[in-house]
Amino acid sequence: MEESIFQIAERLKKFCQEAYDIYLPLVEDVCSRKVSEDELSHLFDHLLDFAYDERILDLYKRVCRRYLYVYPNCVKFYIEEYRETWEDENKSLSERTMTQTHSPNFCNSLRK
Repeated sequence: MEESIFQIAERLKKFCQEAYDIYLPLVEDVCSRKVSEDELSHLFDHLLDFAYDERILDLYKRVCRRYLYVYPNCVKFYIEEYRETWEDENKSLSERTMTQTHSPNFCNSLRK
């Protein structure tokens, strides 16, 4: 039985909501204490997989802001990973469709 695009989109939306529900308490915990660089990297790895979702991206940025001066090299690495994974994809899509797609400037958005 084939799924419609709408059904697939609904499943993806539900999946992202479940990821957000799982990662929100983890991010709150990590931001409330000082974690090791390994633990931070582990969390970033998982968040990066879902960073196409605006809510997960907000969590990602929150962790970046919290640890920017604690582990600057680690945070810089994961900012670049985000850019390579998600911003380039948005740019390519924009070029293909000849329309301007909003691609967040990650560093500027960390200042919020």
